[in-house]
Amino acid sequence: MQVTADIKCYYCGHISGQLIADPARPHAGTFRPRPGFAGNPPKAGERIRCERCKGPVFLEDVSPIEIPVLRRPRAVAQRKLSGAA
Repeated sequence: MQVTADIKCYYCGHISGQLIADPARPHAGTFRPRPGFAGNPPKAGERIRCERCKGPVFLEDVSPIEIPVLRRPRAVAQRKLSGAA
């Protein structure tokens, strides 16, 4: 399972983007900048700072990402089970 969270500044409240990560390994997540992001995206191992005031940030509104399950069409699945190609 993966989660998404807003990256929000402690000082000015600005939202710089979102973090998409596995809850067990949030430090290995992916930063997705907000539309119009003007700062430099953080490099691997670098701390994320507020794009506006360079203040410290925290994660807010953490929610799970629902990944759709892809299924075969019924006719294809039945042909595979019956051995017909």
